[in-house]
Amino acid sequence: MALIYRKLQNLGGSLYVNLPKTWVNKYELKEKSPIALEIQSDGAIRILPKIKKQKEPTNEEVILQSSNYVVWELLKKSLSGATNIVIISDREINKSLKNDIKFFVSGLPNTEIIEETKNRVVVQNFGYKKIPTKKLIQRLLYLTADMFDDLKTNSLEDLNDNFEQLRKFYFILVIHIRTYLRTGIYVSEDTDFTPLEAMDYRMFCEKIKEISEFLKLIRLNENVMEFFNEIQKYFDEVMKAFLDKNDELAYFAWLKKDRLLEKSSIILGSLEHDHQDQIKIMLRITQNCKDMAALI
Repeated sequence: MALIYRKLQNLGGSLYVNLPKTWVNKYELKEKSPIALEIQSDGAIRILPKIKKQKEPTNEEVILQSSNYVVWELLKKSLSGATNIVIISDREINKSLKNDIKFFVSGLPNTEIIEETKNRVVVQNFGYKKIPTKKLIQRLLYLTADMFDDLKTNSLEDLNDNFEQLRKFYFILVIHIRTYLRTGIYVSEDTDFTPLEAMDYRMFCEKIKEISEFLKLIRLNENVMEFFNEIQKYFDEVMKAFLDKNDELAYFAWLKKDRLLEKSSIILGSLEHDHQDQIKIMLRITQNCKDMAALI
């Protein structure tokens, strides 16, 4: 990485520095073009251009040859934003592999097998690009909040349904962010976040998904219910901080994890082993909530 040196200049009482012409031309920057400044812990400042929305290329068919690894290839192509995937074989695709493909497709949002013959399967995704990225994050938060309630009412079927919905929306979000970071193209209608924000969104939503997975492991009883209520309240505070874009609330939520940790150490000493395991799972949720608060 080449270092380029510049001298600071004074203009109207403010210091400024000229940007390298090759860099400016590369990103087609001009007066009033938006850029992002990241101040790093070592004192360095990183300058990032806000990548313009490009004209999206025509989505052509992606052809995959049938093999034992085709489901993995199907996953990779789906994550890359492909919406029309054709799986072909020079001989009949066996029933077991077709069932694997069907099982995978059933877990994808707005995705269907639109053609199926002995040696050809066509998978198509309909309309996931119309969902704004930030709306997807909100949906993940609300589905997780519902899962907390499902546990309290012992509605395990609803819990599993909400988890499956959350998994699908998370998949869409991964497609959005991976496509944007790889190509600079905004897949959805959002056009107001930077590459750094995109990476933060990805980490934030990964934490939400992990919380949903922890919730599926919890079985409540009267011995752990009080602490569970505390954990649910903690998640709700982090969720509100994100939705309201409230930095102060996010800061206090970030601090709260240590208080819950102290409270759990008192509770753990009075519980049987199985109940202790439930508290330990809840503590993993508190860590994720703290991590989410730090990303707001």
